[in-house]
Amino acid sequence: MDAFLQSLHSLVVEHRLLVCAMLAVITLLEALMLVGVLIPIMAVMLTAGALIATGSLHPVEVIVWCSVGAALGDAISYLMGRHMGAWAVRHPVLAKHRRTVARARLYTRRYGVLALAVARYLGPLRPFVPMAAGMTRMRDWTFHAANTVTAPVWVITVLAPGYLAARHLGYWKPDPVWLTAVVVGGLLLVATVMILRRKPAASKV
Repeated sequence: MDAFLQSLHSLVVEHRLLVCAMLAVITLLEALMLVGVLIPIMAVMLTAGALIATGSLHPVEVIVWCSVGAALGDAISYLMGRHMGAWAVRHPVLAKHRRTVARARLYTRRYGVLALAVARYLGPLRPFVPMAAGMTRMRDWTFHAANTVTAPVWVITVLAPGYLAARHLGYWKPDPVWLTAVVVGGLLLVATVMILRRKPAASKV
């Protein structure tokens, strides 16, 4: 068992750039409409924060990769919104999400750039706000400037709880190998629960 845990810890350390790239892909997907609501992003980022605390991942690498992923995902959603325009609410793919799209458009019109920053923390509404910004024809430079600034701020704030929790555990000096195994196992558990919870909902459609 100890050998397996040591191998797991070593795997994360030796392939940390690959792990960072995977985190970038996850944060990108989380920003896309429809796909984003399926991503347990908080569990992922809490785990990443804990892995930073154990020394398995480098904080600057994680922040940079995740910020790029989040900003790129928002930019894609924004461009999709500009391309589809106001008629997007009538698109068959968005038929079941018309109310959410309408809320995102209203939210974006009312709060402008502030909506882009706050929306990153709004759960199910979050992936639709960048698209709504494109639909409402927010200026390109305004959107991209706000997107570039808010992405790393969001990354740091969602990494912090996992990091601080793991650091707090560090006062008791746990084996970093075991701690890495715990946080990775926690991520797998949360992901499994999320998948099982969505299966019944999908079967009702």
